[in-house]
Amino acid sequence: MAELLTLCQALEAIAACSNDREVWDRYGWVYATDGDEREAMFWLPAHDADDDDPAVQAFVAAHGLTPYLEAATFADVLEVQKRQRPLSTLDAYAHALAYYSEYDAFAQVEGIDQALDEAPLEEQQAARALGVGRGIFAAFDVVLLQCPESAIKDAARLVAGVLDVPLGQALPLCRALPLDLGRDLQRTRAAALVADFQAVGIDLDIRGFRAFPWMAAPAVA
Repeated sequence: MAELLTLCQALEAIAACSNDREVWDRYGWVYATDGDEREAMFWLPAHDADDDDPAVQAFVAAHGLTPYLEAATFADVLEVQKRQRPLSTLDAYAHALAYYSEYDAFAQVEGIDQALDEAPLEEQQAARALGVGRGIFAAFDVVLLQCPESAIKDAARLVAGVLDVPLGQALPLCRALPLDLGRDLQRTRAAALVADFQAVGIDLDIRGFRAFPWMAAPAVA
């Protein structure tokens, strides 16, 4: 059986996924011990874990665990809190989870644009400047900074595919650098771009944005 996790570790386990689909594929229910979320211990069994499996039942009983939230819902609560307050602390996430667990509704944060349900632009910009992304998964900005003339045709072919522009338009773009190839890309997409360009001898500039302020900057691979 997987080990128990603190709240911080549980959040980081969710953030280690690439997207909502991966959360769904990887995890089923989130289990937790009773009490304050900040002090509770969490367990994220695999999506295909059988609740009737004697080993699962024994693990749950031994550690005083009960079903807390579905993993997908757990992630949704984090996402809403992050969108409303991009630089939320661990305590803020604990409060958001506790509120949803009790009321089956997302906690609302004062001072946000209720129509957009997100933080003011200046807060979003401040978070981005600190390397914190928009969502609860790692995100990457990918830029073509330099391209040797010997690789210009290969680069243009790749750029045409990435930006969905004609090859004739991609050629001058590869000479008028820098060129944004994507912003806030998921890890899998960013990794694919890096591999495609490296295959023709071109290195891309990658900036990773972390899910939570206390985490280190993410790597593509």
